[in-house]
Amino acid sequence: MSLQVFLQAQLIGSETFLTSSPEGSLGDMAELAGRCAWLALISEVLPLALLAEQNLSRMLLGSSGGEQFLLVLPDESIPAANEFLKRAAAAVGTLTGNTLRLIWASTENLGAWPVVRRRIDEIIAGHSAAPLRDVADTSSFFAPFSPDEGDAGAGYFQAFGRAIPTATEISWSADEPAKLTLGPGPRQWGLAEHGSADSNNIAYPRRFAMTEDGAHIESLEELAAQADGNPRWAILRGDVDRFDQRLRRATTVEEHILLSVLFKEFFAGELSVLCTMPEFWRKVTILYRGGDDFAVYGAWDALVALASELQRVFDKFTEQHLHSFAGLEGKTVSMSLAVAPDAAASPSAIFELAGAQLISAKAAETGTFHLFGRTLEWKRMADAEELKTGLVRLVKEFRYSPEYIQDLAAVYREAYSTLATRRNKAIRVDRPWRTYMRLTGVIPPSRNKELSNLRSQIFTSLVGKSTANLKLRPSARVGLEWARLAARS
Repeated sequence: MSLQVFLQAQLIGSETFLTSSPEGSLGDMAELAGRCAWLALISEVLPLALLAEQNLSRMLLGSSGGEQFLLVLPDESIPAANEFLKRAAAAVGTLTGNTLRLIWASTENLGAWPVVRRRIDEIIAGHSAAPLRDVADTSSFFAPFSPDEGDAGAGYFQAFGRAIPTATEISWSADEPAKLTLGPGPRQWGLAEHGSADSNNIAYPRRFAMTEDGAHIESLEELAAQADGNPRWAILRGDVDRFDQRLRRATTVEEHILLSVLFKEFFAGELSVLCTMPEFWRKVTILYRGGDDFAVYGAWDALVALASELQRVFDKFTEQHLHSFAGLEGKTVSMSLAVAPDAAASPSAIFELAGAQLISAKAAETGTFHLFGRTLEWKRMADAEELKTGLVRLVKEFRYSPEYIQDLAAVYREAYSTLATRRNKAIRVDRPWRTYMRLTGVIPPSRNKELSNLRSQIFTSLVGKSTANLKLRPSARVGLEWARLAARS
């Protein structure tokens, strides 16, 4: 009887790969979309190709997607699997200009799963920290190179991004193990909205914002024009907090696979369903869905609403599926929104900015949303939206100039500069009555009862109800910027 061996593979360097578009394609969303689609699919195709090349059952695939895959193989198949992955790793490095690396580890199914997982993690960490450890001849790594080298993927990802919306099948060839072809080939699988483990399909639901006549995918300019307020497009990125820690706490391999599949199907299913809702279906396009993260782009205002709705659904999902798990790992999600300064901005640059903001937000506190230059807890989003709604009503219903929003923001910045900051102590305004008078002076009082109530509501959203213990709320700064964009200020 053969001994079972667990083989875990990972793709590392994805952030560099996704944000390193060639010079000539910096302003082309097709390049970024192609890289995102290829990255999502390569970790699905490679394990299936490995099994097919060795005539092994698809049932041996534990989990895949999200830049990783886990296989259970008989020990006699490991030498051939290692050879397959070596060729694939070399091809991935060549195609991506060595920005992406494929690393893997295998170990026998001996002992409890936490012990097996620890052995795999140690081997993976060794490969990640020492990239040349398995290279027989390292002299080429230090040889001079030409700037033209590493352009094997030039034009490939851009064409891949343009073809993926209508593709129905994907194929793989042993001659070029890193290049995926959208069409028939030596090894091919269908691209289905929903797939099953015993079918010849890969589940890859896609959602694109189409023009009204359905003729083509909306351009960045067309998406920006659909925003309510300033015509801007944006990129929204999200990531489950401490999901890797949740996986490491799994006590059995079945639990590990269950968690991986649950979160992968959540982003593949729920995000796709949300994007078909009337307020999103022509304003939002999905860029990437991994095992615990996602990226979408579209009209900036639609993405703010999408983030709040997705967070609400995610809370319901974790409440239902993770209620029996101790700890908060994997039970919260953080997101970031990066708004393009104009329609011609580089998609790669905005994607990179959203990623940097997401890292900053997660480092400060888990379960937060970074938007308009501030990081907010999800429960404070309602406060920011209330202020935004009040200010937009002021402009649209009562015909106030949008410049009033700018004046309020200026008062906020002026007051903030006078804050007395002390380590480990709350920030308070030095002379709160002065700040309150500046705020109330921006919007003059009115005899109109409805307007007077709205004015009071706006000031309460900015500084709270007590003028004696006044604090400028972080949510207020977000609300001001939100209103500024919504009112074209």
